Amino acid sequence: MQLDHIETFLDIIESRNFNRTADRLNITQSTVSTRIKSLESAVGSELFHRGRAGAEPTAAGRRFEAYARAMLSTWSQARHDVRAFNRFEGTLRVAAQVGMTRSVLPGWVEALCQVLPKASIHVESDYSNQMVTDLSMGNLDIAVLYAPRYLPEITYEHLMVEEYVMVSTFARAISEVNPDSYIRPGYTVVLEKTHSELIPALAISRLSMGSESLAEAMLRRTGGSCYMRSDDARRFTAECPSFLVEGAPTLYQPVHTAMLARRKHEPIIRKGLRALHLAVMSLET
Repeated sequence: MQLDHIETFLDIIESRNFNRTADRLNITQSTVSTRIKSLESAVGSELFHRGRAGAEPTAAGRRFEAYARAMLSTWSQARHDVRAFNRFEGTLRVAAQVGMTRSVLPGWVEALCQVLPKASIHVESDYSNQMVTDLSMGNLDIAVLYAPRYLPEITYEHLMVEEYVMVSTFARAISEVNPDSYIRPGYTVVLEKTHSELIPALAISRLSMGSESLAEAMLRRTGGSCYMRSDDARRFTAECPSFLVEGAPTLYQPVHTAMLARRKHEPIIRKGLRALHLAVMSLET
């Protein structure tokens, strides 16, 4: 199985047309067909339904897509690591929950550069489920996430608890919060569940958002009320005419670190975790 066969397969997934893929990859249509036939022979299944309307992936093709993308990702990471081998003393790939790009992540990156001055460092922000998948496939070394997905090869450790408080551009007390302009926090399963239990009157508000940054942007644009991470809430109230809502309960979100169990005691992993704890300590001071 060759990588150009994988790349051709993934391009057809996007283009839904053999001729269009041939143009995009600057190869002939017969080369595209040959590559796909070879790939189908290798996996033992038809990957596309061909017709006048184009090419639609079969059930097997849709199933194979995730593996194809993982193979390209692994190859790309392998090339990077090998190229970096002679220049750097190790490579570390880390990621944190999307919502932590303004809190933990910047301090973690700064600390990583200090404790690993000769290492190559790759940083991402993503969602829990994808980070767990990347860890299990070896495409990530350390993740900071909200929702553990328990797999035998991955170990989790409690890192911290984040506090969320309600902020409003209109209401000073929770009794004044208007459900029509309230944004329900759909950021995590834990927050949604806790919110429903503690504030049932606002659990049926019409607007819910899964992005904290989007919720803040809407508050700036149209006004209203929503939950924010406590440090973001302090910054927001300092920048905009708004209030911390009295009587609104604080919501708590546990945060975990995740890594492959077999790599937990590797020196570069231990240093990466040490940098993470330094970043968390700096947030608490």
